[in-house]
Amino acid sequence: MQEINIGYVMLVLIIIVLFLAVFVLYVFQQLRKSQEKVEKVILDYENQLQDIKVKHQREIDKARHQSVEQSRHTIKGQIAEQLAPLLPGFPYLPSDSHFIGDPVDYIVFNGYTEFKEQHNLNEHFELVIIDIKGNKAHLSEGQQRIAEAIKAGKVRFETVRVLDDGTIKTQSWDSSKKKEPVKAVAAISVEVPVKVEVLPTIIETPPLDNISAAYRNWNAFLEKFPNAYEPWNETDENLLKEKYLAGMKINEIALLFKRNPGKIRSHLKEMGVLKIRKSKTSNRHSR
Repeated sequence: MQEINIGYVMLVLIIIVLFLAVFVLYVFQQLRKSQEKVEKVILDYENQLQDIKVKHQREIDKARHQSVEQSRHTIKGQIAEQLAPLLPGFPYLPSDSHFIGDPVDYIVFNGYTEFKEQHNLNEHFELVIIDIKGNKAHLSEGQQRIAEAIKAGKVRFETVRVLDDGTIKTQSWDSSKKKEPVKAVAAISVEVPVKVEVLPTIIETPPLDNISAAYRNWNAFLEKFPNAYEPWNETDENLLKEKYLAGMKINEIALLFKRNPGKIRSHLKEMGVLKIRKSKTSNRHSR
């Protein structure tokens, strides 16, 4: 009877051990599946994050390129505006042309230089408002309003005098009257009716072959060194340092990076690389 009880107990123990083994195996499999799911989720998020980084970098590069192109066109436009009175075919004297930049580029006092130097009462003395445009550029809305105001005759010359008591007196001229009576007003603006019709004048732009040497040289510079004014990135800086320390000449590096030698030399100074190469050269000579 005692042996039967012992066998029964052993059987129960074996069953319990088997049950525990099966349970542990089941738990282990579930943990493994959970770990695989977690790893898959982590991998998916890493891939998504990498895609986002790539797209973000592309957007940054695109925006940087657009910014550089826009800046380049702006610089060209500003240079053209400043050089316009010196270009062949410009119909007015540079000394009569006064640059203001905004909302239009020039106010031309045509004939004023002749009057100032020769005191000649030129009947063709006139005021001309000019804005310099490229081939496809158009007048802004504000410039169109200015042209319409001139065409409608809303133009006059005023002398504004500030008196000792703080009041203001104005004197106005227009095309219909030589002088307006002087009167005191509280504000600077005075409405004076005028009747002047100004017809638009079309001025042909000189061909590219006639553009001055300075403008041609600037275009040639940008064609040869299109990256001259673009910002440096880490990859280009590392390559610049590597090529320079390897003994490549400044002019060769300039052609490689499409930047002018002056920009290459100044950036090497900023990076402190010029000193490193000079010190290496001096050490070799001392040996």
